[in-house]
Amino acid sequence: MTQQINAYPQVEPTLRLPDLKQALYDGDPLFLPTTVVSLHGEEHKEKRRVVQSLFTREFFRNYQNHVFPEALEETLAPALAEGRGDLSRFAYRVLVNLVADAAGLDRDRTEVQTDRILMIIGKLGKAPTIGQMLSGSVEAARAEIREALAIFKDEFYAHSSARRRALLAAHADDPSVELPRDMLLYMLRAYDGRIEEDQLVRDTAFFILAGAFTQANALQNTVWEILTWCEAKPETRAELLADPALLQKFIWESLRLHPASPVARRKALCPMHLPDGAEVETGEIVDVNMARANRDPEIFGADAATFNPYRELTGRVQLYGMTFGAGMHSCVGRILAAGMPIRPGTEGEDETEYGTLHEVIRALLENGIAFDPANPPKIDDSTERKHFESFPFLLPGKG
Repeated sequence: MTQQINAYPQVEPTLRLPDLKQALYDGDPLFLPTTVVSLHGEEHKEKRRVVQSLFTREFFRNYQNHVFPEALEETLAPALAEGRGDLSRFAYRVLVNLVADAAGLDRDRTEVQTDRILMIIGKLGKAPTIGQMLSGSVEAARAEIREALAIFKDEFYAHSSARRRALLAAHADDPSVELPRDMLLYMLRAYDGRIEEDQLVRDTAFFILAGAFTQANALQNTVWEILTWCEAKPETRAELLADPALLQKFIWESLRLHPASPVARRKALCPMHLPDGAEVETGEIVDVNMARANRDPEIFGADAATFNPYRELTGRVQLYGMTFGAGMHSCVGRILAAGMPIRPGTEGEDETEYGTLHEVIRALLENGIAFDPANPPKIDDSTERKHFESFPFLLPGKG
């Protein structure tokens, strides 16, 4: 029997129950079950501490203000030269270099290498959706995951980890030796010699997948919502460019409607009472439906199922709802992706964390992004999650 949690007020207390274990990725025995997204108890606490030690506010601000702008400019250039592009590819390209830098992959940044990382992400992206596949072969998807992990290890992980091991050894002898600030180095410092090499490969690959795959999907959905809105209300485009806080509301409203994981699946480790009063037995599944909870009319109003970035909420409810989860498996990259609430008077300050989604969408709007009337976006129907198979766009430039 599976218990369903659909009401918004029950989501957070349910996700915070310590005896509910991650079960969403049980259909993937190869990759995700041993990464931080699936671990439980002390194993999870230790690995999450390592991840969080990298993800400080200083780290977020540095990447937003100094690292990401260069990657964004490089990715925009070809689309501006062509006057068009496909967001289903652009979204990954604009994020992949940022995520690869944060992960600790040493590479020469050629188009060939970027394409290889994109191919790896595409194959690894089958892992979180195996449980929601509506068509296709599960075994074929698992074969692609195996292939992607092998390529990732040989072409990116091996030499990157070797250089960081050498730097850590040199730093131990001479503390003045500067160490890079990235996830691979932090993982090696915490776990090298304690866990198998292939687990470090999976942990690093997961960091790439989580950072690029989920943000790329969020970017596409948000651009779709904004362009649809601006077609009906053209004056909004100028308002979004003039008001960073308003643009953030549009982004967070899209995140509410299109959570990266529509359902959080948990398994009971012992008999318990859920916050809504239901009883579950050991081994029973509890599905926390983020997508439904984020559209709860009792919280978000009668128009909860529609895109309305001007909605006003009360209490502790965030405009993006429960999209980033709660409890032990809440998203540690939330600030990097979605930023912090923009306070009046702080716009333009280096201390303001707008988030990478905000930076990319603002740049696209500044350059006149629009739907391509001759080639409308196509939705991928092979999974319950909303993905775009293709998303052609026009990009005429600032003119």
